[in-house]
Amino acid sequence: MNGQTSKGMRVTLLVYAIYSAFYGLIHVVSPETVGAVDPAIERVLGAASLAFAFGAWLAYTEKAWDKARMMVLTQIVWMIVYTLTMAWGLLTGAIIAMAWAPAIIGAIFAVLLTVFYLREEKTR
Repeated sequence: MNGQTSKGMRVTLLVYAIYSAFYGLIHVVSPETVGAVDPAIERVLGAASLAFAFGAWLAYTEKAWDKARMMVLTQIVWMIVYTLTMAWGLLTGAIIAMAWAPAIIGAIFAVLLTVFYLREEKTR
């Protein structure tokens, strides 16, 4: 692959960037839509999601794996922490039940990004 990021990783990053941008915008612009208990906290979550969407977009546009690697690793850590904290909030009742869908999507992205990351590292 001559140091290029695989197509699977790039497609995953693109879908993740689009999803995260949409998710972030909803939380920033209209936290009531997501059943926010505290709109300010939802807006901070939305802003973080937008920042990570931008990072995923940068990793997607960078074809060289060596340059995209650290940003992808950052996305993986974010999605693992996001998923764990969402699950914790859902299981303790601190977050409303309609948040299960984003938590599951987060888990899927965490797994996909991790699998593709390990494959990329294995081929080097």
